[in-house]
Amino acid sequence: MTQRYITPLALLFLVIQGCFSALQAQKDTSKMNQEVEVVKAYRPSVSSAEKINLLPEISDTTKFRPDLNYNINSHPITTGFQSSEVRAYNQFKREITYPGIGKISGGFGSYTTPFLDFYLNNPNSPNGTLGFQLNHLSSQGTVQLKGGSKNEAPFSYNRALIFGSYIFEGVTISSELSYQRDMNRFYGYPVAIPENIMSNNFVKYFNQDQLHQLGYFDFTVKNNASSSSILKFNTGINLGYFNTSTDQVEKAIRIRSDFDYNFGTFSGKLKANFDHFETDNVTGYPDFMVLHSSSRNLLQISPTLLFENEKFTLEGGLNIFSFFGNSDESIFKPYPKLYASFHTEDNKLTLYAGMVGYMQNNNYSKIAAENRWINPTLELNPTSHLGIFSGGLKGKIAVPFAFDLGFNYGKTEDQYFYVTRVENRSGNSSPSPSDLTYNNAFEVVYDELKTLDFSGELTYTTSGLLLLLSGHFYSYDVTSLEKAPYMPDFTLHAVSRFKVTDKFSAMAELFLTGPRTIMLQYYVSPVSSSMGPPPIYLQSDAMVEMNIGAKYLFIKNLELFGKIENLLNRKDEPWYGYTVQGIRFKLGASFSF
Repeated sequence: MTQRYITPLALLFLVIQGCFSALQAQKDTSKMNQEVEVVKAYRPSVSSAEKINLLPEISDTTKFRPDLNYNINSHPITTGFQSSEVRAYNQFKREITYPGIGKISGGFGSYTTPFLDFYLNNPNSPNGTLGFQLNHLSSQGTVQLKGGSKNEAPFSYNRALIFGSYIFEGVTISSELSYQRDMNRFYGYPVAIPENIMSNNFVKYFNQDQLHQLGYFDFTVKNNASSSSILKFNTGINLGYFNTSTDQVEKAIRIRSDFDYNFGTFSGKLKANFDHFETDNVTGYPDFMVLHSSSRNLLQISPTLLFENEKFTLEGGLNIFSFFGNSDESIFKPYPKLYASFHTEDNKLTLYAGMVGYMQNNNYSKIAAENRWINPTLELNPTSHLGIFSGGLKGKIAVPFAFDLGFNYGKTEDQYFYVTRVENRSGNSSPSPSDLTYNNAFEVVYDELKTLDFSGELTYTTSGLLLLLSGHFYSYDVTSLEKAPYMPDFTLHAVSRFKVTDKFSAMAELFLTGPRTIMLQYYVSPVSSSMGPPPIYLQSDAMVEMNIGAKYLFIKNLELFGKIENLLNRKDEPWYGYTVQGIRFKLGASFSF
């Protein structure tokens, strides 16, 4: 093990040791024997396919709204079949719960970081719900880049949401209307910032603020039939409008329906979705920068047959996708969908396996949720997940302990990878990193990708303590590229949350992300007849994030909280050239009513 991993792993051990120390201090009461099952088996699904455009999908609005997480850098790393989030440096993550009628919380943090949340609803209404949610987070902080330069790196997140539902006889109608406004700045550069960078057309977005605005509307009709012999349905329509300060516009509409019918021994399911997506001012050839408009359509039909009894679950079907538009080759592909599981009578052990495939539409609004500093003019190709094979064993060692050991193997066509474009203007035949000129708006390259993921998770849960230890170890195989850019070798996560007294609780967490490959691609003029030099591959260091926090119930319904994030004051780069904020302090209060 190299020296750079010793400190992070030692901290990992300390977090775990602290958790068990807290465990030994717990009292043995009846309440402490309550069990919460945190670990669940990986079940193949088309969850990624549900995000084929800018339209999210809401579920049942009669429940409390989900908590929101806010990050300056939203950096999931796409492994080809799931998002393995680079959690280190997902800064300003906040956990918000909404008990009762409403809640208001807010506070302030270092780097001039205010945050405010407000939530209101009528949870006890017998006929439906009506609620409102408002969230704000912003920062005006300065960061020191790895090249030694300092630069302003402001960002903001704002969201307003109105949701409601009404229950008729046998049917629930629900709806949601939201508006989201985000801002981030292109500030990164991997070496010392040149004096003429603002006049360099190759780095056209440097110090430019990018604004994203998303308007979203959802309308859902779902029947509440309790009889298994009645055809159950869940249908709806989603509308979305997204624009940017660089004049990209995305419009989307989804018509969706799910049907379920019990035939006795088997259950039949049918999912049918139709998506129409339009985008303006994009190009598939960024070197030419000839912008155009395009439209895409995606039709999904997924019939499934399900068999379940006390020990077995067996599900089989197809995911059929048809992809067509005015600027793409028409695609028609059926994919398999299989899942099987077996568990013991006492439910202490479950063996599971499955396979699934799907088609995924890619567009700027989706990619910008992963990498905020992507070139906004890019028109991205769709990705075909040919097959994801999975299997594993999960179980309960004792009442508070649970584990999950599994693997996933996936093959993907047209998987996108982030790449940094560079120019050599120095005249040196073997330029050093400081000789190159960097474009800090990322672009993408495509390749076939095979991914093998071995994962493990161990949890200990009681009413007063949560201990979680999980990890993923990856292996990648690409066809045309030498390596898979930005794919981590491994990710490790340790967290403990425990109640010290009835009024005081604390938490500690550690995230470790393994080294990743960075790809630098030389820019070649589109009118040039010669090929450029081969790409340069670099390797990043491992990233570490350690956080600690505490909450104190001051009086009934009034809670004070504080958190220290990036405790080790790391200056890692989740994206090449983009160093993140150092150690951060946050203080706030929340009032529930």
